[in-house]
Amino acid sequence: MHIKTKTWISLIIFFIGLGLTVWIYFSTSFTDKPIGVITDSHIKDELVNKTEDNYQNKDEVRTQTLHIKVLSGKNKGKIYSLSNTYSPSQAMSQKYYPHERVVLSFINKKAKLMSPKRDWVVIFAITLVLSLLVAITGKHASLLAFSMIINSIIFYFVIKFDIAENGTKIFLIYGSAVVIFTLVSLLIVQGLNTKMWVTLVATLLGVFVSFGICYAIMRVTGESGIKYEAVDYATQDPRALFLAQTLLGVLGAVMDEATDIVSSLYALCQHKKDLTFKVLFVSGRTLGQEIMGPLINVLVLIFMAEALPMTILYLRDNNTLVYTFEFALSLGVIQSLISAVGIVLTVIFATLASGVFLHKHVTSKEAN
Repeated sequence: MHIKTKTWISLIIFFIGLGLTVWIYFSTSFTDKPIGVITDSHIKDELVNKTEDNYQNKDEVRTQTLHIKVLSGKNKGKIYSLSNTYSPSQAMSQKYYPHERVVLSFINKKAKLMSPKRDWVVIFAITLVLSLLVAITGKHASLLAFSMIINSIIFYFVIKFDIAENGTKIFLIYGSAVVIFTLVSLLIVQGLNTKMWVTLVATLLGVFVSFGICYAIMRVTGESGIKYEAVDYATQDPRALFLAQTLLGVLGAVMDEATDIVSSLYALCQHKKDLTFKVLFVSGRTLGQEIMGPLINVLVLIFMAEALPMTILYLRDNNTLVYTFEFALSLGVIQSLISAVGIVLTVIFATLASGVFLHKHVTSKEAN
């Protein structure tokens, strides 16, 4: 797709999405809960109490007086005066702002604040993603977007099935999900061809071999030191949830790397028909060595960013570094290590699979 065409399509998507964002912001039709708007231009905000714990962590308790006009539902048009108690840290509470749209509920005819109206934020985020996809990838943006939608639908049904089984068939459910996610993503984005099959083989080998090795080590060591109770908001077996998270996490890292290596070697085969298996293998290994380090660093940085809030809370509450690591960091470190093992092994699997199958594919084409 021509650069000017990509730019125009990207801008059109952006402005259409911007229009939808504005429309949804003012709309009250997309939820069955009553929507209201804060009518105050200046919200009365009073200090109720200052708190300080034994570790010199300071916070405040403040109360806002809000006047809210109901925009939908049986009480449409009525104005209610509500109070909202919050802490400036907003760890467990929410501060509201003038003219902000909010979601309400009514209990015994009394209005209660639920949350800010955030559906428009989701639409704006989707708009940005789609417009950037078109600007960067051109005609492939539709395939990428379609892939994300299909994978989201599959993920929904995987979760529903997991809930129905209450986490008792973790390997069957999420192992099958890994295969389905990989196959669907590659089929949509790359199409049914040799490159797709090589990438599929390399990805699945990288995921299941690395996970199998690490799971075997966990079993041999009796899983000692792994604090499964640190899994957030576990509503079923936390061990099963951890293993499911790990499988999907390894897939994300491994598929990215396998696609890069196989696509690069496929392009190399297309341009140099006289490549030997040895040259192809060395090229793949060199490429893997170049991207392996940055990928592992990305994993570590993502984990650090995710663990940062809980780590600060644990340390601010005067917990030791060892205790903080066990309950805020250990599971993330294990998942990062398993993904790192998968990344290293995928270099071998992607290179071997490319050397065998892509080399044969090019050779057979020359013979024909």
